[in-house]
Amino acid sequence: MTEQEIKLQIAEVAGTWVAAISVVIGGLFGIYQYLEHKSAVRVDRSMAFVERYQGNSTLVAARVKITQSQEKHTGELNQILQDPALSAVQLSTKYENEIIKQIEEEKLNGALEQLFTFYEQIILCREMELCDEDVAKQFFDTNAQDLVNTYYPYICKIRNQWHNPKQYEKITQFYSPKLSCSS
Repeated sequence: MTEQEIKLQIAEVAGTWVAAISVVIGGLFGIYQYLEHKSAVRVDRSMAFVERYQGNSTLVAARVKITQSQEKHTGELNQILQDPALSAVQLSTKYENEIIKQIEEEKLNGALEQLFTFYEQIILCREMELCDEDVAKQFFDTNAQDLVNTYYPYICKIRNQWHNPKQYEKITQFYSPKLSCSS
């Protein structure tokens, strides 16, 4: 083998290695770009939920109605929650009855169902990895958890009335998995 042939073989091997390394680097860059695009799409979907939550007149009206009712009934609920004479069972029963009474007096059924359904949709979007977890968490989790915890007696009542123990199960398991209906 001549010196020229050896140089050609070295150049051929080096060229093959350079091409292979370029393909690998290009592939990794392509994957990175794809993942960044996928992440941006998730954020966009999450922001669409945020826009709907803040701009949809039905959802806004439901949130306002519930907030106004809570403000109106805070005194009664605080009296129950701060009554030292009540046992844990009595406290739970009185609280549940007060929440149900509040819902019936203020006709909050529709508003609660609107919000529970919305929160189930955002959870589904997150579970299917179509929405960005961090964005959804920042915008919805605190409000949703508060709503579920406060109005859990209503969820139990609906489950009982409709003979559907799975009603609103997705939101209760996601936001307050330790809560359970007594009967």
